[in-house]
Amino acid sequence: MVNRGGKGLSLLLIVGLISPASQANKEGDYRAGASFAKQVQKQGEETLKNAKPQKIIPNYHDNPQEADYYKGVTSGSDGNLKSEGATQWLNSDTGKAVNESLKHKPKDSLSPDAPFIQAGREIEKQADKLIGSPQRCQGQKIAHSEFTHYVCERDTAVEQVCTRHATIEGTSETKTKTVIREYQLQSLPYHKEGRQIVAVITPDVDGTIEKVTYTYQGCYRCYHSVGISGMGDSFIYWLGRGGDITGELHVTNRQFIKGKPIPFSHNDKSSSGAYRFNQPAKLTLRFTLKVTESIFHPKVVWKESCPFNKSEGKLIKTECLETGGNRTVERNGKTYSIYQACWRYKDTYQTQKADESSCKAYRDNPACTLINRKCAFTDENGNCLHENATFSCETRSEGTAMVCGGDLFCLDGSCEQKKTGQANDFKHAVSQLAAVAAAGKGGAASQAINVKAFTGEAQFCKKFAVGFSNCCQDSGWGHDIGLASCSEEEKALAKAKEKRLTVSVGEFCSEKVLGVCLAKKRSYCQFDSLLAQIIQQQGRAWQLGIGFGDPNHPDCRGITPEELQRIQFDNLDFSPFYADLMKNQRVPDNETLLENVKARLSERLEAAK
Repeated sequence: MVNRGGKGLSLLLIVGLISPASQANKEGDYRAGASFAKQVQKQGEETLKNAKPQKIIPNYHDNPQEADYYKGVTSGSDGNLKSEGATQWLNSDTGKAVNESLKHKPKDSLSPDAPFIQAGREIEKQADKLIGSPQRCQGQKIAHSEFTHYVCERDTAVEQVCTRHATIEGTSETKTKTVIREYQLQSLPYHKEGRQIVAVITPDVDGTIEKVTYTYQGCYRCYHSVGISGMGDSFIYWLGRGGDITGELHVTNRQFIKGKPIPFSHNDKSSSGAYRFNQPAKLTLRFTLKVTESIFHPKVVWKESCPFNKSEGKLIKTECLETGGNRTVERNGKTYSIYQACWRYKDTYQTQKADESSCKAYRDNPACTLINRKCAFTDENGNCLHENATFSCETRSEGTAMVCGGDLFCLDGSCEQKKTGQANDFKHAVSQLAAVAAAGKGGAASQAINVKAFTGEAQFCKKFAVGFSNCCQDSGWGHDIGLASCSEEEKALAKAKEKRLTVSVGEFCSEKVLGVCLAKKRSYCQFDSLLAQIIQQQGRAWQLGIGFGDPNHPDCRGITPEELQRIQFDNLDFSPFYADLMKNQRVPDNETLLENVKARLSERLEAAK
């Protein structure tokens, strides 16, 4: 028992003596490696200092024309750089496009769940641990954020507006009716013309005179009279006859004109001279008239202004622009009042629903932020139907490090990899090699005179109004019963779009009657591989600016060797291709790998016996 205890104590002493030496060796190895890395870094700097740029930089010029803007370090002038830049910014198509984009660019929203925001909060919580530790060396968990740009395309939500305004209109109806007008002669305005007393009738309506009668009350035992004349006729006015006296005038002018005076006159003395008149005689004149009347029947008429076919959209909102109330209109001297709850409306229609398509994964990821968007094509009214978007997505990784005297040392070497940012280089290199191989294969299959790579084919699909089946939609094919009416070619196109093998070219009217579009189609270029789609869309269209032709006749030609050389492959997003590549690989899981290692160790141990 004592001997065994002594052996155990000796073993512990040996281990205790070895451990510090082992730690010292590790620290020495690390410092030697770090020193070597610094030497290599200095050699790289010396190489750059002695390099001749004209030999290693394509299209290098010793004296470019832009050098005129530089006036030396002591000069206070910018060589008109700012003024010329401002002029180009205001007048060039690029500057105008950027300004217009800034005006209409929707506000970007940042998710509080984004990794870099969460990381900042964690650092804030642990600030005392990071800078206030009294220890010489302390182990720390470090995090590294890598931002990767991803491109995608999607349909935009399109809303268009119609306006409606009400006006008061109506119809007029002509009717003829009988109108009676009576005038008391003694109550009319009058004046004297010599010995004549003249009373004046002023008509208040236009019409035709059918009959004129007079009536007055006689005076018992009065035998005086006077002659009264008017309208081309005359009659005797008796002052001495009893009872009512009635008679009819035989008028020569039958026009009864509104506002035109009609005079009636008589002498200021009776025929015998015994009776004197100080005012017109007491009698009543009765006019029977035929009057033509125009009757106005007001009504509200709505007029609409709509720059698009409403049957293509779905009404989603109605707003009143001019509040309601009574409005009046005057016709033939009469005023008519009409009430409406609203006199002008604005109707908003959704003519295209948003479809995130290949952008959905990035939009739903809180670690991704939309950094750029560009319209791919518009409709005939200038509304953007399809756009290309760029998202910046953050990938966060963690490691272990030692903080010693303000210096950071990574125990697993991950710091250097994070500094160089080469974590994704292998994926990009594999994608570029695959692209070159595919281009060579496509070129070999082409004619020697006209070699082209990544050639595609034009495809089309029918697009219906909002709310109906849409054979061009990018999602929902497994759930929408209405899509059964789509052709087999359109269903095959949908599968190709799901695999990201297509590029949207545009939209056009495929059937028009009397200037009205009854049916629309959307056109695509479909390619054989995901690599071809990436290089055609991002390289040919976005980098070189070579479009895919008109929507009616898409140009899905291949890329020439000269064009292929001009494409900057480092700026292409190959992530969809690499993800698809890795999805088809069968990589053993950790448990399987562990079992394989155990099996091989057992085999080695058995062989060593």
